[in-house]
Amino acid sequence: MRISDKSSHEPPGSARITKCFVIALVLGNLVSLMTSIESRAMVPMRDAADLPFRRAPMAESSRSIVIPLAADLHLAFDVHLLRTHTVWRGASLNLFGPPFTGTKSPFVCTFDGISQWTMPLLNPWLGSGPRSLDSAVYVRSADFRGVSSKGGKVSLFYDLMLESGETVRVAESPSSVLIKDSLAVVRRLEIGPSRNGLWYLVHAEMGRAGVADKDGVAPVILRNDDAVVAAVRGMAGLKWKAQEGDVAYDVELIAEKKGESIVEQRRVEGYETRLYLWIPAHDIAVSVDIASALAKSPETVAEQMAKWQMGAALPADLIRAFDRSTATDNRNARSIGGDRSGPNRVHGDEFFKIEHFPLPEEIQLLVTGMDWLPDGNLAVCTWSGEIYIVENPAGPVVEATYRRFARGLNEAFGLRVINGQVYVIQKAELTRVTDTDRDGEADLFETINDNWGYTGNYHAFAFGPVLDKSKNLFVFLTGQRGRWDVPYVGWALRMNLDGSNAEGFSSGLRAPNGFGTYGPEDDLFVADNQGNWIGACKLNHLQAGRFYGFPSGTPAPESEYKSPAQFSPPAVWFPRKLSPSTSGFVTIDDERFGPFMGQMLVGDFQNAVVMRVFLEKVDGEWQGAVWPFARGFYSGVNRLEMGSDGKLYAGGLKNRAWAASAPKDASLDRVSFTGKTPFEVKEVRAAADGFELIFTEPADRETAGNVENYFVSQYTYEYHQAYGSPEMDHEGNPNSATEIEVLQASVSDDGLRVRLVLNGSKAGFVSAVQLLDIESANGEPIWHDTFYYTLNRIPK
Repeated sequence: MRISDKSSHEPPGSARITKCFVIALVLGNLVSLMTSIESRAMVPMRDAADLPFRRAPMAESSRSIVIPLAADLHLAFDVHLLRTHTVWRGASLNLFGPPFTGTKSPFVCTFDGISQWTMPLLNPWLGSGPRSLDSAVYVRSADFRGVSSKGGKVSLFYDLMLESGETVRVAESPSSVLIKDSLAVVRRLEIGPSRNGLWYLVHAEMGRAGVADKDGVAPVILRNDDAVVAAVRGMAGLKWKAQEGDVAYDVELIAEKKGESIVEQRRVEGYETRLYLWIPAHDIAVSVDIASALAKSPETVAEQMAKWQMGAALPADLIRAFDRSTATDNRNARSIGGDRSGPNRVHGDEFFKIEHFPLPEEIQLLVTGMDWLPDGNLAVCTWSGEIYIVENPAGPVVEATYRRFARGLNEAFGLRVINGQVYVIQKAELTRVTDTDRDGEADLFETINDNWGYTGNYHAFAFGPVLDKSKNLFVFLTGQRGRWDVPYVGWALRMNLDGSNAEGFSSGLRAPNGFGTYGPEDDLFVADNQGNWIGACKLNHLQAGRFYGFPSGTPAPESEYKSPAQFSPPAVWFPRKLSPSTSGFVTIDDERFGPFMGQMLVGDFQNAVVMRVFLEKVDGEWQGAVWPFARGFYSGVNRLEMGSDGKLYAGGLKNRAWAASAPKDASLDRVSFTGKTPFEVKEVRAAADGFELIFTEPADRETAGNVENYFVSQYTYEYHQAYGSPEMDHEGNPNSATEIEVLQASVSDDGLRVRLVLNGSKAGFVSAVQLLDIESANGEPIWHDTFYYTLNRIPK
């Protein structure tokens, strides 16, 4: 066998290797060589020994599910090709990336240990005969449906789509068994009714085929230094077929270079054996157990495998994972209280109070998604892939408890409760998470949709989901660090509630960390983050077919990816000094939260603040103004939810990869209105000749009517590939704004409105309006003296 590297960069320490057994090494032990040099020095995180499974990107598949079969035996499954791509002996998966190591790179997960066997880029299921040996071909002919961990048994569910048009449900459950002195991997296949026979590729290894036992029932692949021995038990009519010969094909491995995702193409040459199992047609669900073991002396192990083969396979039970008939409401999951050792401080101001939930020391509640359950508890997902239930969140903050509901997810970055069920977005898929046996912890993880490209990159976040009034689901995919050839990078995807009929809705998204709907028509909005091509953070009203600025992957035209020319303007630009890292938003839907009913609250991660946004429609398009609102949160504000108690709940996080001007790594805070109304500009409405300001309290007529107490300027941002943009005046001068003349300030009889008449305002610019010495009729100063209105259109 000969392996040569055809990619544009050589991994550290790589070399040409000619041993026949090296295909396993390349696809297993040398995975660490495909990451940056930093990964060698980085101390990875590893999961607890009792974790049922972990979803994570590996070199062989960005959509890997790693299942521990024993303390030192692990299996990695490729969700898209339905193959066990790697089995290794050693420690559990090395987890890299910000939630685990605090750094953005490396992000491809590796393992320390010895690869037992691997599988090339082949879908192992075939309806017709075995394919030729001359290639390893990506053929996705199945839909992955989810994972069950019910009763401590991990099962992988998927549907095969055969050439005949028939769909066959399969549940694959890996485990281990000690045979002689060898720890064998057992793959249990429960296969639904099939009118056609099926071929299943059990192994593809460099080496020659053989038979080790005297009865000829245990096939063997003889490698250089050992052998892979297989055995099967189950339904009648099962038979083996070995296909062997010289091969020459390419394999693609996920890798990274200076923070970018790349594909390393490697040439595989040598003598290969592919071992297939024939499964006859059957009218009822059947079960097949396949055991695979390594041996230095295959004859001895084969004899024991043959004895194992005489045992009976348990009958198929495909509905077990979905069965709720045995649910008992017997909650075994443990709830833990928060750490009360510190002081119970309260922040905020005289208008809005901020309380801080004391979080348990045992968990890292790096909040990336929140929503309310029907029982009034709060479901929270975290960056490191857990879901917690915060119990009694509306009570005193020190009395709330925290129950782990799920774990092992791949960087969940959004959560929504729909019809009482928890939907969570992972980097690689949208998932419905269910506790079928009602023991307090989820055991069913159903794949709703994963029809987008995923490179495994640190930046390849998926956000959402959002449900609109037409019952469409939306997910939002980061464009940053993407490639045009990766499907739907930088897109908003729309799909049915069951995940079907997914399609690109709009494109041009860089890092849409805020998402939701707003207004009487449930219009779709995202808050995107500044960077390359995005001059400043902004609030986009997403509409079908529109482009919002960041070069996006296919099906967008490649020409637009290389050189985009224009984009749909946002409803609101956020000044960098207010919001360098915009995050989640929510609509104020309760009058108990003060005088801003119906307006939007928007978080900022880096500044650890919440802002307020007023929106109006002009000529059918949203635009509006932004103000500061609240500060004093314990971590970087990331997610916001209004509670049924009329209070705002803010979930936060930070670590070394994302800086935030807040003291703690994680937080859950609660904001309530004190009952004292601030003197503030409540609304701003554009007019043909200026603005109308509407106050929360009557203004002092003398100070509010003095044009000298207003300072107005305009600026915009440059659309270019460089990171961010300075503020640009009317003439395009950087770090500058054009002063706008204030001609008149007319105060209404009740003092609640001021009409500003301006000279020189232009559409397409942000208007910064500063109120200098204006007071309320009672002598109270203005709460925030400046707002920023994005004037996309001037009313006629």
